[in-house]
Amino acid sequence: MTADSWRNLIEHIGLLYQEYRDKSTRQEIETRRLQDSQTDPEESSPSEETPSEAEPANTTESKAPPQISLLRNSNSRFNLWQDLPEIRSSGVLSILQPDEIKLQEAMFELVTSEASYYKSLNLLVSHFMENERLKKILHQSEAHILFSNVLDVMAVSERFLLDLEQRVEENIVISDVCDIVYQHTVNHFSVYITYVSNQTYQERAYKQLLQDKPAFREVISQLELDPKCKGLSFSSFLILPFQRITRLKLLVQNILKKVEEKSDRETTALDAHKELETVVKACNEGVRKMSRTEQMISIQKKLEFKIKSVPIISHSRWLLKQGELQQMNGPKTSRTLRTKKLFREIYLFLFNDLLVICRQIPGDKYQVFDSAPRGLLRVEELEDQGQSLANVFILRLLENADDREASYMLKASSQ
Repeated sequence: MTADSWRNLIEHIGLLYQEYRDKSTRQEIETRRLQDSQTDPEESSPSEETPSEAEPANTTESKAPPQISLLRNSNSRFNLWQDLPEIRSSGVLSILQPDEIKLQEAMFELVTSEASYYKSLNLLVSHFMENERLKKILHQSEAHILFSNVLDVMAVSERFLLDLEQRVEENIVISDVCDIVYQHTVNHFSVYITYVSNQTYQERAYKQLLQDKPAFREVISQLELDPKCKGLSFSSFLILPFQRITRLKLLVQNILKKVEEKSDRETTALDAHKELETVVKACNEGVRKMSRTEQMISIQKKLEFKIKSVPIISHSRWLLKQGELQQMNGPKTSRTLRTKKLFREIYLFLFNDLLVICRQIPGDKYQVFDSAPRGLLRVEELEDQGQSLANVFILRLLENADDREASYMLKASSQ
């Protein structure tokens, strides 16, 4: 198959990936129910004169490969492997066992869904990213954040799809696809980690652009109305890579359920699933780290240090809890319930390795007046001293910002 003919097949695939994910399963369940109800059980059962195991191989080799007819189908109906004209006319359905047919369907779904995914990626690039009006509106750095490394992701999908299609075209009965999934996951799918990890910045940039640039908002709205997008939003195209890498793992799981135990195909499916799981975990961890970094940057901007400044932003630091507590005023001997202001508000940021003690000041800012490493904190409970002093405890900083011990009597709103 030449590159031009392959691109033509992709151009005419019926479903965008978003449609495939939402509609294909429901449509095909109904299709199979209808077909099953119309099929004579005697016709569908294997004949007693079924050829030997050696003969099916000769039969399949003599037939022309399917050439993925589904991709030529320009309507929105999603076909099964056994619905392909080449399959129905070959007689192979009467030879294969039902379990093998189910396995063929599972492998074929992985291939056709990748084609649908590539079509949506291609639309994201050609229709949105390369739009001349959008290019003039977006600064180069804004475009980089918004589209990230989507060109790398699309190139990887193209290479992956070509190898999958070549495998399908080798024989009318698909031998395996998980070996291809394994090779591509190990060698190429790291681009997904980069794209998904940038998702936090991508979402923030998109919201900011919609808010700050009316021209951007107008162009995006017009592009979304194009019939090519089939009513789908720009943001639904941006999240495609994360959806795909998680979906691929599920598709391989489905294949794994249908392969014969202790077979070569089970081995390749297990290997592919393991590698995909590693990539998905790395994607999730990347998102988590980026979200934490984003949160740390936001907190850093709000802090004003009355004491020696503490560097807040660190890749190994994340926020555990933040909120307001009440600090007991005055020395212990002068505390009485008649005091007008027995407590005053303080605000704490508790990180995995650090405590920062602040007071809230105008302008959504926090003035830091003390801090301590988390490992040098100690808490002492107090006995219940009545409702006004309920939930009071002593927080000791064994070594605070001034390199000395400090104590705070604090009151929480609840136990």
